Amino acid sequence: MSAYEDVLAWPLIVGSDIVSAHRALALVQETPDCLELQTACSAFDAVIVPAALGSDLLVLADRRGPDPAPVPSLAYGTGEKVLLVALGTAAPLIGVAGVRVESGPCGRITLPPAGGSHWDTWPWALDEPRPITLSDGRCLMPLLRTAMASTLTG
Repeated sequence: MSAYEDVLAWPLIVGSDIVSAHRALALVQETPDCLELQTACSAFDAVIVPAALGSDLLVLADRRGPDPAPVPSLAYGTGEKVLLVALGTAAPLIGVAGVRVESGPCGRITLPPAGGSHWDTWPWALDEPRPITLSDGRCLMPLLRTAMASTLTG
Protein backbone atom coordinates (compact mmCIF):
# COMPACT_ATOMS: atom_id res chain seq x y z
CA MET A 1 0.00 0.00 0.00
CA SER A 2 2.75 2.42 0.86
CA ALA A 3 4.31 1.94 -2.60
CA TYR A 4 1.09 3.20 -4.21
CA GLU A 5 1.20 6.33 -2.06
CA ASP A 6 4.91 6.97 -1.44
CA VAL A 7 6.59 5.67 -4.61
CA LEU A 8 3.93 6.12 -7.30
CA ALA A 9 1.93 8.98 -5.75
CA TRP A 10 -1.30 7.34 -6.91
CA PRO A 11 -4.51 8.29 -5.11
CA LEU A 12 -6.08 5.37 -3.25
CA ILE A 13 -9.85 5.30 -3.58
CA VAL A 14 -12.33 3.27 -1.55
CA GLY A 15 -15.90 3.88 -2.62
CA SER A 16 -15.88 7.59 -3.44
CA ASP A 17 -13.29 8.50 -0.78
CA ILE A 18 -9.59 9.10 -1.26
CA VAL A 19 -7.83 7.38 1.63
CA SER A 20 -4.27 7.13 2.93
CA ALA A 21 -2.23 3.97 2.48
CA HIS A 22 -2.51 3.38 6.23
CA ARG A 23 -6.33 3.60 6.09
CA ALA A 24 -6.49 1.42 2.95
CA LEU A 25 -4.40 -1.26 4.66
CA ALA A 26 -6.69 -1.19 7.69
CA LEU A 27 -9.76 -1.53 5.46
CA VAL A 28 -8.20 -4.45 3.56
CA GLN A 29 -7.48 -6.20 6.85
CA GLU A 30 -11.05 -5.59 8.10
CA THR A 31 -12.82 -6.76 4.94
CA PRO A 32 -10.28 -8.52 2.69
CA ASP A 33 -12.86 -10.15 0.40
CA CYS A 34 -15.21 -7.18 0.03
CA LEU A 35 -12.99 -4.15 -0.38
CA GLU A 36 -12.55 -2.58 -3.79
CA LEU A 37 -9.39 -0.50 -3.72
CA GLN A 38 -9.03 1.67 -6.81
CA THR A 39 -6.87 4.40 -8.24
CA ALA A 40 -7.51 7.05 -10.84
CA CYS A 41 -5.70 6.69 -14.16
CA SER A 42 -4.16 10.14 -13.81
CA ALA A 43 -0.53 8.95 -14.08
CA PHE A 44 -1.02 6.30 -16.80
CA ASP A 45 -3.40 4.84 -19.35
CA ALA A 46 -4.81 1.40 -18.53
CA VAL A 47 -5.32 -1.00 -21.44
CA ILE A 48 -7.73 -3.76 -20.38
CA VAL A 49 -7.90 -6.97 -22.43
CA PRO A 50 -9.02 -10.59 -21.95
CA ALA A 51 -6.45 -12.57 -19.93
CA ALA A 52 -5.30 -14.89 -22.74
CA LEU A 53 -4.79 -11.99 -25.13
CA GLY A 54 -3.01 -10.01 -22.42
CA SER A 55 -0.65 -12.90 -21.69
CA ASP A 56 0.20 -13.26 -25.39
CA LEU A 57 0.70 -9.51 -25.64
CA LEU A 58 3.06 -9.48 -22.66
CA VAL A 59 5.14 -12.35 -24.08
CA LEU A 60 5.52 -10.41 -27.32
CA ALA A 61 6.40 -7.25 -25.39
CA ASP A 62 9.09 -9.13 -23.43
CA ARG A 63 10.59 -10.49 -26.65
CA ARG A 64 11.12 -7.03 -28.09
CA GLY A 65 13.98 -6.46 -25.65
CA PRO A 66 14.62 -3.80 -23.03
CA ASP A 67 13.61 -0.89 -25.28
CA PRO A 68 10.99 0.32 -24.78
CA ALA A 69 10.46 -0.30 -21.09
CA PRO A 70 8.63 -3.33 -19.64
CA VAL A 71 4.85 -3.05 -19.49
CA PRO A 72 3.50 -3.19 -15.92
CA SER A 73 0.51 -5.50 -15.78
CA LEU A 74 -2.21 -6.65 -13.44
CA ALA A 75 -4.19 -9.86 -13.58
CA TYR A 76 -7.79 -9.72 -12.41
CA GLY A 77 -9.71 -12.69 -11.08
CA THR A 78 -12.40 -11.85 -13.64
CA GLY A 79 -10.19 -13.05 -16.49
CA GLU A 80 -8.80 -9.70 -17.59
CA LYS A 81 -5.30 -8.27 -17.82
CA VAL A 82 -4.55 -4.59 -17.32
CA LEU A 83 -1.48 -3.15 -19.04
CA LEU A 84 -0.18 0.25 -17.92
CA VAL A 85 1.29 2.61 -20.51
CA ALA A 86 2.27 6.28 -20.54
CA LEU A 87 -0.55 8.72 -19.90
CA GLY A 88 -2.36 9.87 -23.02
CA THR A 89 -0.75 7.29 -25.35
CA ALA A 90 -3.36 4.50 -25.52
CA ALA A 91 -5.92 6.43 -27.59
CA PRO A 92 -5.04 4.49 -30.82
CA LEU A 93 -6.22 1.31 -29.07
CA ILE A 94 -9.71 2.67 -28.39
CA GLY A 95 -12.22 0.85 -30.55
CA VAL A 96 -10.09 -2.28 -31.09
CA ALA A 97 -12.29 -5.33 -30.47
CA GLY A 98 -11.80 -6.74 -26.97
CA VAL A 99 -9.81 -3.72 -25.75
CA ARG A 100 -10.97 -1.17 -23.19
CA VAL A 101 -8.93 1.90 -22.27
CA GLU A 102 -9.19 3.82 -19.00
CA SER A 103 -7.43 7.16 -18.93
CA GLY A 104 -7.30 10.40 -16.99
CA PRO A 105 -8.67 11.31 -13.58
CA CYS A 106 -12.11 9.85 -14.35
CA GLY A 107 -10.65 6.48 -15.40
CA ARG A 108 -10.34 3.87 -12.65
CA ILE A 109 -8.66 0.51 -12.12
CA THR A 110 -8.83 -1.86 -9.17
CA LEU A 111 -5.55 -2.36 -7.32
CA PRO A 112 -4.20 -5.45 -5.60
CA PRO A 113 -4.95 -6.96 -3.24
CA ALA A 114 -8.58 -6.12 -3.96
CA GLY A 115 -10.85 -8.10 -6.25
CA GLY A 116 -8.57 -11.10 -6.62
CA SER A 117 -6.08 -8.98 -8.52
CA HIS A 118 -2.30 -9.29 -8.46
CA TRP A 119 0.66 -7.69 -10.20
CA ASP A 120 2.28 -9.70 -12.99
CA THR A 121 4.82 -6.93 -13.58
CA TRP A 122 5.28 -4.22 -10.94
CA PRO A 123 5.01 -0.51 -11.88
CA TRP A 124 7.93 0.31 -9.60
CA ALA A 125 11.55 -0.81 -9.52
CA LEU A 126 12.04 -3.47 -6.88
CA ASP A 127 15.72 -2.65 -6.33
CA GLU A 128 15.03 0.96 -5.39
CA PRO A 129 11.75 2.70 -4.63
CA ARG A 130 10.99 4.59 -7.84
CA PRO A 131 8.33 4.31 -10.53
CA ILE A 132 9.42 2.68 -13.77
CA THR A 133 9.19 4.57 -17.05
CA LEU A 134 6.05 3.52 -18.87
CA SER A 135 6.05 2.53 -22.54
CA ASP A 136 4.16 4.53 -25.13
CA GLY A 137 0.79 2.84 -25.68
CA ARG A 138 1.15 3.15 -29.45
CA CYS A 139 3.91 0.49 -29.34
CA LEU A 140 1.24 -2.02 -28.25
CA MET A 141 -0.71 -1.77 -31.52
CA PRO A 142 1.56 -4.03 -33.64
CA LEU A 143 1.96 -6.42 -30.70
CA LEU A 144 -1.80 -6.48 -30.23
CA ARG A 145 -2.37 -7.28 -33.91
CA THR A 146 0.16 -10.14 -33.72
CA ALA A 147 -1.33 -11.49 -30.47
CA MET A 148 -4.87 -11.30 -31.88
CA ALA A 149 -3.82 -13.07 -35.09
CA SER A 150 -2.11 -15.88 -33.16
CA THR A 151 -5.14 -16.23 -30.87
CA LEU A 152 -7.44 -16.58 -33.90
CA THR A 153 -5.20 -19.13 -35.64
CA GLY A 154 -4.11 -20.98 -32.49
